[in-house]
Amino acid sequence: MAQTNFSLVTCRENNTNWVGLVVDRQVWEVTRALEIIDRPRPSINGMTAPADTMLALLNAWDQWLPCLREAAGILVGNSEQDSIPLTQCALLAPVPAPGKMMNVGLNFYDHAEEMGMAVPEDFKPNFFWKGDRNCVIGPSQKIRLSSRYVDWEAELAVVIGRSARDVDPEEALDFVAGFTCHNDVTDRRLMMRADGSIDLLAGKARDTFGPLGPAIVPVEQIQNLDNLPIRCLVNGEMMQDSGVHNMIWSPAKCISALSRIFTLKPGDVIGLGTGGGVGWTHGMTLGPGDLPKARERMLRGGGIFLKAGDTVTVEIPGIGRLDNQVAS
Repeated sequence: MAQTNFSLVTCRENNTNWVGLVVDRQVWEVTRALEIIDRPRPSINGMTAPADTMLALLNAWDQWLPCLREAAGILVGNSEQDSIPLTQCALLAPVPAPGKMMNVGLNFYDHAEEMGMAVPEDFKPNFFWKGDRNCVIGPSQKIRLSSRYVDWEAELAVVIGRSARDVDPEEALDFVAGFTCHNDVTDRRLMMRADGSIDLLAGKARDTFGPLGPAIVPVEQIQNLDNLPIRCLVNGEMMQDSGVHNMIWSPAKCISALSRIFTLKPGDVIGLGTGGGVGWTHGMTLGPGDLPKARERMLRGGGIFLKAGDTVTVEIPGIGRLDNQVAS
């Protein structure tokens, strides 16, 4: 029998967060959904494993995954049974407080080209810390601008489901729970110093600059990962139209590399880089060493940036559509 596709969300209701199991765009509170399955609940060190938060599910992902599959198969087509439409949920980031939120910088050929950067054979992308729980927001939360020069970066993000240390690329995806959409929001003025040096912390780790969501889609449900499109729209206008095929390092290679720096833990999130079409170089052709020119042009009024009231969308078929408004 074919498995029923499902995803997981974190919802906010009456000042309380709860985890939702999404089947056919209907949402069931996950602990109630798991009550209908006919199998023992997973245990950790002799104690029943909790399932009331996303991190709890991810900490016992291998044990909970078959339970979630079974529950989804029973609930499909039963929307009248204690569920609410997904459109009526106030969605937080699926992992509201990742243990680590890491991103991969300059990991797309088309983005490197628009930035005027060559990609040598021994190229290594820059990994950087994206931010803490104040950086991470979900679809129901707004991006707060820090200047007139805040840009978008549509990304595929991976959510870790098993502890990973020194793993090889060939096995790296075995440590993944699933994927979600991410917007690596960036203040270009703060990122790009006047002397041409880069400050990723100041430009990217700010409060609300890490939208994630709307859901975690299990890795086993992702078809043709190597050819997933990744798009960004601002107020419905296409700004980025790239995809995993443009990645310099594959998701597996990025996970492997990070696992050799530190242990990846369940609930950690990795943004895998953005494709061509960012706002600050819009309409420019850059050559090697020309980034300071992009900064100068930006400060003179060039480029396209987010404004109060805008809606910015990250869209990845099979993963979801992440919409965030920009605060007034």
